Amino acid sequence: MTTAAGVPVSIVMPALNQAGFIEHAIGSVLTQAEVALELIVMDGGSTDGTQALLSRLAGSADGRLRWVSEADRGPAHAVNKALALCRGEVIGWLNADDLYLPGAVARAVRALTQDPHCWMVYGQAEHIDACGRALGHYPTR
Repeated sequence: MTTAAGVPVSIVMPALNQAGFIEHAIGSVLTQAEVALELIVMDGGSTDGTQALLSRLAGSADGRLRWVSEADRGPAHAVNKALALCRGEVIGWLNADDLYLPGAVARAVRALTQDPHCWMVYGQAEHIDACGRALGHYPTR
């Protein structure tokens, strides 16, 4: 069985005024097991306390969380700016109001490393409410 432990992973996360969600999103990334990863949050200049949360969370993330807050031209521009900072061989993307389930990143890395012709993977997604309750599957095909 191929392991994911030796493959460095960078996760990019665009954000703007996501103080109500971003801590859980970041936690879902930083608690991923079996992978060496970094998380790069590109904040578009939030005014809702997101920056204070990012500062606090980065302080306890052992260098795995880096963030920048500056104006951008929208989510795609933020993602592109974050991609320029990535150090990993595998790159993932998670929005600031979404979550990774435990083991998601390791499963993705294993899928990518098991098939040399595979260059992109994605998983089954679920709609959840603000309390984390599953509302149903998000259509992925």
